[in-house]
Amino acid sequence: MDQSLGMDDPCPNNLQGVPGYLFLTLLNTLMGAKCPLGSPEPYQEDYGPKLVDGEEFDFIVIGSGSAGSVVANKLSENENWKVLVLEAGGYPSATSDIPSLLFSVQGTDEDWIYTPEPSEKSCLGMKDGKCRWPRGKVLGGSSSMNALLYVRGNKRDYDEWARMGNVGWDWETVLHHFKSFERLETEDMQNSGQYGKNGFLPLTRYDSGVPIADTIREAAELHNYQTIPEENPLNPLGYMNIVNSISHGIRANSAKAFLGSVKERSNLLVALQSFVKKVIIDKKSRIAKGVEVAIGSKTLKLYAKKEIIVCAGAVNSPQLLMLSGVGPKKHLEAMGIDVIEHLPVGKNLQDHVVFLGVILTLDQNAIKTQKHLNLIDNIYEYLVHRSGDLAGIALTNLLGFVNTRNDSIYPNIQYHHLLYPPGDTYLLPTVSKAMGYNEDVAKSKSEYNQKHPMLEIVPTLLSPKSKGEILLRTDDPFEKPIIQSGYFTEEEDIDVLLTGIRFAEKLVESAPFKKHNPKFVKPNLPKCDELKFRSDEYWKCAMRHLATTVYHPVGTCKMGPENDGTSVVNSRLKVHGFRNLRVVDASIMPKIVSGNTQAATMMIGHKAGVMITEDWATKREEL
Repeated sequence: MDQSLGMDDPCPNNLQGVPGYLFLTLLNTLMGAKCPLGSPEPYQEDYGPKLVDGEEFDFIVIGSGSAGSVVANKLSENENWKVLVLEAGGYPSATSDIPSLLFSVQGTDEDWIYTPEPSEKSCLGMKDGKCRWPRGKVLGGSSSMNALLYVRGNKRDYDEWARMGNVGWDWETVLHHFKSFERLETEDMQNSGQYGKNGFLPLTRYDSGVPIADTIREAAELHNYQTIPEENPLNPLGYMNIVNSISHGIRANSAKAFLGSVKERSNLLVALQSFVKKVIIDKKSRIAKGVEVAIGSKTLKLYAKKEIIVCAGAVNSPQLLMLSGVGPKKHLEAMGIDVIEHLPVGKNLQDHVVFLGVILTLDQNAIKTQKHLNLIDNIYEYLVHRSGDLAGIALTNLLGFVNTRNDSIYPNIQYHHLLYPPGDTYLLPTVSKAMGYNEDVAKSKSEYNQKHPMLEIVPTLLSPKSKGEILLRTDDPFEKPIIQSGYFTEEEDIDVLLTGIRFAEKLVESAPFKKHNPKFVKPNLPKCDELKFRSDEYWKCAMRHLATTVYHPVGTCKMGPENDGTSVVNSRLKVHGFRNLRVVDASIMPKIVSGNTQAATMMIGHKAGVMITEDWATKREEL
C-alpha cells in the first residue's frame, strides 16, 4: 500500500469550498507527479516469464549495464538478428531515478553489495576492516546507481591502449564512437564541438549555485588551474562543471537510454531477474553454445546461434568465465572446475582510490541561504518542475584535474567534492553508511557537522600502480567471489595520493577560502592519534583507514595480444582461444582511464557493437 495514502489531516474541516478545491488540486498534482519515477514504462516488457528451455537467439548479452545496453542496442539495429539481454536484477526504483539520492540505492536489492577482503594496508577505518563495493544489480547496471558523471578520460589513455598492442583503440578512433552515442542537450554548450548531439545518451550540465564552488575555482586559478568550459581530452587539466547523464531532472541510465528508447524493436528482448550461472562451452570445438540461467526456481538452457557476449562488469564477468571453465588453471582445479582454457581471468584488477579524510568546517556563507535549503520547497520543486537540488548531485559535479608533480599536461589526481549543510540529517549519514565507516569515524564526522557546513575535498588517484584480483570463493555461482582490492600494495600510490592532499591544503590556505573561515578537522582514528595532525605520517596513516573505492573497478579480463601472456581478450574483444565468446565491459581495459569510467565503458559497448556487426557482415572468419 502507498504510505502516502495513510496521511492523517491534523486540521480537518478548515478548508471548504474553493480553498478546499485548490488544496485537493495541489495534492492530486503532487501525487501524479511521482508516477513517472520508478515506472517500468520507459523500458522493455520483461521477457523473462516467456523464456522456454532450449530457446535460441542470434546473440545473448549477459548484463544490461553501461556496455551491455549499448552493444545490444547496436546489434538489434539489424532486424534479422534476435538479441536477448539477460539481467540479474529488476527495474530501477524511484530512488534510482532521482539524481541526488544516488547514495541511497547502495545496500538495497539493486546492489550486489560486494565487500573486498580485509587488508592490513587499506580500509582500516571501515566496519570489520572492509570497504564497500556497490555494483548495480538492476536494469542499467551500475549506471542506475552511480554519480552520473560523464568523463571520457584523455587522449593519452586510449593512445596507450593502442601502444599496448590493441589496434583500433587509439584516441582518434574511439572519439568517433563517443560522439556517435552522445546527445548534448545543454543549450550554452551546443557550439563547443566536444560532444555528439544526435545519439541516445542525453548529457546536461548545471551549476550547483553554492558560493564554495566559486571559491574552489578561484583558489585553483591562483595555482594555475583554470576553470574550463568543458572536458578537453587534448588539454585535460583544470576545473569544470562536468556534464551528467541526467535528462529533465531524471537519471538517464544506460538501459533507459539505449534499450528503452528502442523498445519498439521486436527483435530486442530483455529478461529480468535472470541470473546466468555459466556459459555452456563445447570443449572440443571451443564454441560457446549458450548459457544456463536461473529464473525464479527454474534453470533454463538458452542457446546462441552467433555469439555469447559477457557484459557483467569487472567483478561478475571474470566470475562467470571462471565458473564456465575459463581462467587460471590451478585456481579452477582447486575449485573442482573442469578447465577449458587457461587464461589470466580475474588478474589486473585496477580501481581509482579516493581519500575521504580532507575535511573542513566552514562558515554559513559557504552554502546557500537557509531558504534554499528548505526540504519541503526542494521536494515540491522537484516533483512539479523536475528541477532544484534533487535534480542534480549538488557540488559533486565540480571536478578538478591536476598534475601535482607538474611533470605532464595530463592529470595524476582528480578532485571530487562533497558538501554537507549544518546538521545534515540525510546526505552525511547516508554517505557514512554507504562507505561503511566504523562507528568512531561516522560519529566524529557527524559531530563536526552539527553547527557548521562541512566540505570534503576528495583527491582521487588516477593511475594506480597497485593491482588486485578476483577469485572464486567456491564453484557455487550464487556465492560472492573473493575480491582482493590490492589497494596500496605499491607504496608509490600512497606517495602520489599524499601530493593530492597537499595540493588540496594549498587551495584551502589560499586567499579565496579565508572568507569562509575554513578549519581542518580530523576524524576519530585512534591508531593515527599519536601522529602529528597533517604531517606526512598522519596522512599516510589516515589513508590506510579512509581511502576507498570511487566505484571504478576495471581490468579483470584484460584486452591485449594473445601472446603477451597477461590478457584475456584480443582487440576485437574475443576471448583468446574461442570463436564466438566476447567480453564487452570495463573489465577489458588494459589500463584504467584518467577519470570516471562510465563514458569509457559505454564507448567499449558501442565499439564492440560495430566490430561484431563488421565481423558478421564481412565474414572475415568462419564462426
